[in-house]
Amino acid sequence: MKPLAIVLAILAVSFPTPPALAADGATDTLPGYLGNWKLDRAARAALEEGSAWSDAKLQLALRIISRLGVAPADAYDGWASEAAAIGPERAAAIGDRFVKIEGRAIFIAPLVLPAEIAEIVGRKEIDVVRLKAGDGMIVDVLADAAPKAWPRWRPIDEAAAVIGLAVSIAAGPVPAPPPADGVAWPVEPAAILVVARRVAWYPATPLGGLGMDYGLFDTVADGQKLVGGDTEAFYGMLAAVGRGSAESIEAAAGPPADIMPLLDPKQRWFADHRGDPITVDGVARRATRIAIDDPVRRRAVGADHYWELFVFVPTSLIKIGERLQESYPIVCCVRSLPNGMPTGQNINERVRVSGFAMKRYAYPLPKVKGEKEQPDRRQETPLVIGRRAAWVPEPSTAGATSFLGWIFAGLAALIGLLLAFGAWRSSRDTRRRERSERDALPERISLPERISLPERISLPERIERP
Repeated sequence: MKPLAIVLAILAVSFPTPPALAADGATDTLPGYLGNWKLDRAARAALEEGSAWSDAKLQLALRIISRLGVAPADAYDGWASEAAAIGPERAAAIGDRFVKIEGRAIFIAPLVLPAEIAEIVGRKEIDVVRLKAGDGMIVDVLADAAPKAWPRWRPIDEAAAVIGLAVSIAAGPVPAPPPADGVAWPVEPAAILVVARRVAWYPATPLGGLGMDYGLFDTVADGQKLVGGDTEAFYGMLAAVGRGSAESIEAAAGPPADIMPLLDPKQRWFADHRGDPITVDGVARRATRIAIDDPVRRRAVGADHYWELFVFVPTSLIKIGERLQESYPIVCCVRSLPNGMPTGQNINERVRVSGFAMKRYAYPLPKVKGEKEQPDRRQETPLVIGRRAAWVPEPSTAGATSFLGWIFAGLAALIGLLLAFGAWRSSRDTRRRERSERDALPERISLPERISLPERISLPERIERP
């Protein structure tokens, strides 16, 4: 049983009583926010003292991370936009202002939390990431989230960036010990310690080159509708495609390829190809304008809306439920549509969308009339994020009609003269010919009682979003 004094001490540091508003109400500033949670520079002084890392310092660092994680989104966005690079004087970077480090992630390892702290914060470990900034400075980051794809306890070399609070130039946490097949934490001391929500990852891919943080894919859930864990990645991709030209994205995606690996859940295509460029070529049956209501999202994306398309692409003969079909719907979200392209719930327009594959999205199918008991049925389809849709309208014949009109008129006049010339020669046997043709016709033309048409394809009104 843990001593009561230790439990009370941890509770006091980890979950202090919510502070009253500052006298001037300046909780929208980072200093005001930190001060209201008793995490101002004076309260953080313990992190700068001494040469050894301790559990008390760890608790304080975790408190900072926790409060940054629940900061108002609009305010946090403003603080992050004002983040500055760390200059030659490292100590000057420590204060009530965010810093930004861009460089390479060179090592990552989990720091195991003491049992008492782990029980309070609800996790057993937290990642420590070592970065090498562009100027060669070594930075250690205690982060709430780091890319899961990075191998732990191994040297790595990945393009990365972090925005956080610089808290100390003293010794930071050292994860230990490594597993039997791992490599020990680097012996070179870091120049500065930063605490942050997350470390961003920008791999050398077409989407990573547009500034997409691939670490946001860690919480994307396949086989479901859009859920909370998808939100950051979804808007991150919308923002990323806005930073690239349509031509460069189309070049990276190339021509339409075989879509079947994306449709078959058993192939687990998204596990290894999430974020890959892809081109979708088919018929859009629905185009819906979706407003972006959140001001933070609007600023990040640089737009107040996007378009959601259901594009039916040709496939080999496949069976969906009890129905055989040779096309399949793919959901495409794009920033813009061509001028003049029809929109709405019932369109039939040929489009091509070049973008990046996000997830395997699932939506419910409508119930079939006449079936008494029906299990909940869902259809899964790829979700693709692109910059624009290219519209391929049906070619107009107006120009050709105008150009050829005189030729057709002349031919018609010539034929008319020829017919008039021959009319007098055929008038004497017209009645005889008509009688002969009438005798050759059947009694009636048989038509089917009903023309069988394919059932109308039902789509959801729109993708449900958190």
